Formats: sequence, C-alpha cells, structure tokens
Amino acid sequence: MRNFKFLVLSLFIYSCGKGEKKEITVQIELSYSFDTVIVDSGEEFLHLNDRLLFSDLSSNGKYLYNWNRSAFYLEKIDLDELRLVDNIKYEKEGPDGVGSYVRHVDCSPEGNSIFWSYEKKGIWDHQGKLLRNLSIESILKDADFPEDFELFQITQFPNEPDKFLTLYDEWDTNTLNLLIFDFSDASFIKIDLPKINKSIEFYAEILLNGSKVGRLNKDVEYTVDQNKAIIITNAYNHAYIYDMATDSLSYKTWDGPLVGDKKMSQYPKEVDYEKLWETARLSEEDINFGVFNWDEKNKRYYRFAVKTIFGEEKYDYGAYKPIDAEVFLSIYGEDLNLIAESKIPEFQNRPAKHFVKDGKIWLFENIDDELGFVRMTIN
Repeated sequence: MRNFKFLVLSLFIYSCGKGEKKEITVQIELSYSFDTVIVDSGEEFLHLNDRLLFSDLSSNGKYLYNWNRSAFYLEKIDLDELRLVDNIKYEKEGPDGVGSYVRHVDCSPEGNSIFWSYEKKGIWDHQGKLLRNLSIESILKDADFPEDFELFQITQFPNEPDKFLTLYDEWDTNTLNLLIFDFSDASFIKIDLPKINKSIEFYAEILLNGSKVGRLNKDVEYTVDQNKAIIITNAYNHAYIYDMATDSLSYKTWDGPLVGDKKMSQYPKEVDYEKLWETARLSEEDINFGVFNWDEKNKRYYRFAVKTIFGEEKYDYGAYKPIDAEVFLSIYGEDLNLIAESKIPEFQNRPAKHFVKDGKIWLFENIDDELGFVRMTIN
C-alpha cells in the first residue's frame, strides 16, 4: 500500500460571459493501494495474446467476455468467483457466422453479444445464433457518403433496442462525426464534432511511396456509461458527451495541473514511412490522454494519461522499445468536473486494458501466461 498526504491545488477560472472568478480545488496527490488476483481457468488456456483488447464487461459487471480469435469463441469469465465458466462457440462463416476478422466485441444491454467484423455486424445470442443483422451499409448506400471512410464500433442504446451509435471518420477531409442509427425505420442522423476535429493540428500523415497509408495522433475513442457516450482524443484534454436519454450533446475541456490541456510537441504534417518510428516516438513521449471509466460504487470517473520513455534499442520491425513511463490518474465527479490528479509512480508502462468494478480499477496483467488483474483502490 502506498499512502500520500493530501495536497490541494486551488485554481481560479472565469465563468463564461459573466466575468465572475470561481475557485475550484483539485487534489494533486492520492492515497491508494494495490492487490493482484488470478483467474482460475482450469485445464483451459485463456487467450491473452490480444491483451483483452477484444473484450467487454456484462452490464452488471459480473462477467468478462474475451474474444478468442484463434478458437472462435467467447471466454466467459466470472469476475466475482475469478474463474472461467464457459467457452461460447461461434461460426466464422454461414448464416450465423460472425466473419473471419472480428474488430470489436460489445455486450448488449440485454446480455447478448454485438460483433463487428469486416463481413458482418450484428447481435448474437450465447448459443452462437445470429439474432439481428445490423446492415449499416444498406442504410448508408443511398446517402451522400464518400467511399473512403471508416466506422468505429457500434453501441446499442439502453432501453431503445432499435437505436445504435458509432463514430464516422472521413479520411479525405480528416473530419469525424457521430452517427445515430434507428433500425426501426432504417434512418440515421449525423452529428458534427467540430472541437474534436481541431486535433488535426497534431496529425501526421504517413506516406509510403508518396501515398497516404495512415496517420499518427488521430486516436479517437469513446466509452459508454450512465447512458452517456464520452468521446475523446489522445491529443487534447477535452471530450464530447452525448446523452442517449436526452439526445443532447455537450462539450467539456480541462487543464489538469499535472497533465495540462493538450500535447505540446510540434509534428510534421507528413512523414515518410522510413521515418515513422522517430515521429511515433515523439508522439508517445508527449502526453497521451486515455478514455473515461465510470465507478458506479463511488460515483466518479477515472482517466489515465501517459508519457512513454524510450531507450535507443529497437524492435525488429523498427519501433523503439519503451523502458519506462510517467502515468497520471485524473479523477472526475459525476458532473465530470476534475477533483483530483496524481502521478502514479508504481506504473512503469502504459496501463493495459482496464475497467472499474466494485470501486476498484482492474488492470490486465499476464502473470506467467495466466489471466491476472492488478486492482487499484483509491482510498
């Protein structure tokens, strides 16, 4: 256990349009503790190669469903009993097939599984049967959409089974929008996110033989809790909040006492593939903001931000090997106002896949090829 005395930082901000000075207090050191648990998988070997990147929690937080792309099944893990309870088999092809390459797995509010692959998007039950085909392409085919775009994972609205949301990334214009689909009448609406798109100042286009093949610093993600989708970028300390219950969009910014309000480095607008890893190193050494995770027990949000430290040694494919990291944890109230922010010196790497359960932050840890979690408790 690591204990700190509480240090408090007072900040002064001005209310918009009123000229009123308002004092807010941010705690900048925390008291916290760690413990480690290991999942009993019996005679089975759990799929840890993807570091739980293709996994999701059930709506009640009891089960973790981890996609095993080698065996094509979901590993159902009871987090209360810390044991593997089932392997749910799915087909790759055919009428119930989920597709050959699953990009995202999500738990629906009703307890089914949403698979998102290049070939198919839909909802499956836990007997491997396709319940509903989410044919987004058929809805978009008559709309004025460019050919070169990407859709993110799709999330079902709680209590509205016909409505889903996703993010839409238009490559040619570097713009990102929120799409809301209603499958009851095969309609959709597009919601602009102009403040997210200002992150273009940090984008670095990756060129291979003169052609664009990717981008650095365009990491956009969202998480859904409390009927709210919180949309973030890695480059700015800001977020859009879409409220599914009220169909409203709001925007918040923060300037953390330790993490600031945005990246600080200057990046080239274009980078040749041969120099990719030098620019990637520059980006990772700068601050990178993570996603929000809701703590239902304590009614607050947690968010990590990271600066990675590299040595000069490289992997075979060219990337620099990290040797350390500066990891910061920001804590927000239910209203998303910042209430605490602290460096977490025990972390020497970017936090792995994590979630909040029973008031603790659970961080994935591969412990001698067994599924483990380091659990962080904020005291």
